[in-house]
Amino acid sequence: MTNASLLTTIITWVVNIFFVLAVWPQVYLNYKNKSIRGLSDLYIMFYFDGYVFNVLYMFSLNFHLAYKIRSTLALFVISILVYQRFLYGRDSLNTKIKNMYLYNFLFLIFVSFILNLNPIIAGHIIGWALVIIWSVYQIPQLLKIQRTKSVEGFSFFLVSFVGIGNMIDWFAAYLLNLPLQTHLIASRGVLVYFIFIFQFWNYKFRHNYILDKPELLPLEVKQD
Repeated sequence: MTNASLLTTIITWVVNIFFVLAVWPQVYLNYKNKSIRGLSDLYIMFYFDGYVFNVLYMFSLNFHLAYKIRSTLALFVISILVYQRFLYGRDSLNTKIKNMYLYNFLFLIFVSFILNLNPIIAGHIIGWALVIIWSVYQIPQLLKIQRTKSVEGFSFFLVSFVGIGNMIDWFAAYLLNLPLQTHLIASRGVLVYFIFIFQFWNYKFRHNYILDKPELLPLEVKQD
């Protein structure tokens, strides 16, 4: 094994470990709060779809066993997040949301069926679908935070693990001269991470800092 291939293998493992670990802080936060109120349904659904597609992609194109194991573990973790959505968020489960999840599950079953007809061709198509999903899956969560002006119930550790994973991925893409798609996906991940940092600062850390410094509060708030 050459130095470049060894470095690629190590970085791939590190990045995937970061991505798998990322979901656990959110799972714990949901369990602690007995709530998923801070999460967007589209964010959860796209997150789950991304990992389902990832598993289908790895198995259809017969990737190395290590890739199959990592993708399956990641799918297991995100499945817990979906389970928590229905366990802790029953009060917000209206007919529209139920149908959205139902149709999404049926779509995934349909994709799995098509995959069996021609794994090679379908696998490559799923690979490109993955690029799209990983490019947009965080947008609903960004919009939800911006709309509610709150990050309550959303784990900063989740976005940090994912953001650091993307930084490592970007560094690897630059260092190893990987394809342009890899550069773009990693760059998008880093950009979104900084947007999340801004939102956490604006709607949580800055707010807490001001509360700890009464002299910074507006006069009418002090009087109250």
